[in-house]
This record gives sequence, C-alpha cells and structure tokens, in this order.
Amino acid sequence: MSTRSSTLVRPQALCSESDLAVASGNSRLMQLMQSLYQADQQAKYLNLQAEVETLLQELQNLKQERLDSDQQDSVNCNDN
Repeated sequence: MSTRSSTLVRPQALCSESDLAVASGNSRLMQLMQSLYQADQQAKYLNLQAEVETLLQELQNLKQERLDSDQQDSVNCNDN
C-alpha cells in the first residue's frame, strides 16, 4: 500500500512542478515582453524628443534670421 500511495503522490508532485515551471516561464515571458515594450516606448520617446529639439533649434534659427533681417532693413532705411 505504501508503494501505491507513493505512486499516487509522485505524479501529483510532478504535475505541480510542471505547473510551476510553466508559471515561471510565463512570468519570465511577461517580464521580457514588458521590458521590450518599455524599450520600444523609450526609443519612440527619445526619437520624439530629438525631433522636438531639432524643430526648436530650427525655430530659433528662423527667429534669429528674422531679427538679423529686420536689423539690416533698419540700417538700410537709416542710410537713406
């Protein structure tokens, strides 16, 4: 009878261990997916940030060009 009970207990233990392995694998998979998703989102954010900085620099350049042009026009008007 002890052999029979150990036979009954052992498959249950193996089933539980495989369930834990699957759960552990799923947990690792979820962590990996979250990590990749976060990396993807971070890359998108950094690209957007670089684009905003580029546009801001272009805007500042245009503003400076306009100021320089206005100053040049003012100097030319004063010369006449």
